[in-house]
Amino acid sequence: MELKDSIAELLEGRGQWRRAARRWLAVMDQATDDTEREAIARRRERCIDMAASVPPDGRRSETRRLYKIQSRYNEGY
Repeated sequence: MELKDSIAELLEGRGQWRRAARRWLAVMDQATDDTEREAIARRRERCIDMAASVPPDGRRSETRRLYKIQSRYNEGY
């Protein structure tokens, strides 16, 4: 069994742990057997744990930094 979902893995790579956990839940709905569901549940739990370990200030500063970059890009800099 190979546990793959490109969208969830992309979200994990970006550090968007809550969104990745939600995506793994959607993937779990499509799983066919209990072994797959258990593996997905462990992966989802890891995402939830990672989301809990990110301090709120860290999320805010990172979001603010990305917003500034995006706004500069949209203004043509």
